[in-house]
Amino acid sequence: MMKNITVVGGGLVGSLLTVLLSKRGYRVNGFERRPDIREAEISAGKSINLALSDRGWKALDLAGVGDEVRKIAIPMYGRKMHAVSGEITYQPYGLEGQAIYSVSRGGLNALMLEMAEAAGDVTMNFNQRCVDVDFKNGVTTFEDTNSGKQQEVNSDLIFGSDGAFSAVRYQMQKIDRFDISNNT
Repeated sequence: MMKNITVVGGGLVGSLLTVLLSKRGYRVNGFERRPDIREAEISAGKSINLALSDRGWKALDLAGVGDEVRKIAIPMYGRKMHAVSGEITYQPYGLEGQAIYSVSRGGLNALMLEMAEAAGDVTMNFNQRCVDVDFKNGVTTFEDTNSGKQQEVNSDLIFGSDGAFSAVRYQMQKIDRFDISNNT
């Protein structure tokens, strides 16, 4: 029986998870609080680029999207550091010829959303704020940020990838004998 999965959060982690799950044959409903990044007008200065190293490439390759991301990635072989004294030093990011790769977070997120929707039985829902999670019954409640209308979504599994102020994590903290620590 195909499992219905809810992924809360449509950023980089949520869209990557959605691709991976859909490629394994799951029916995935993704929910993101923000508007669809592919349609929203976003200033380029709102977020710094992401630097991808071997670990990031492994995840992208596992999802089958690494080759598409390589088309928009720029190699960075090292960095220059400027001391207060005026001295400039260079630090390579690896051995000769090795690099980490710079990629636009927004561009990568938009590409991952495209790949998620193309990967299988995926529905992405935007402007949907998670307001409650009933883990026992597999029900997640979302509020449309435009209309205020709420909907309940039944799932076999619920994944929270909704970032720093996670609504899913907040609801998990209400579970008896659940313990969380946040090391910063």
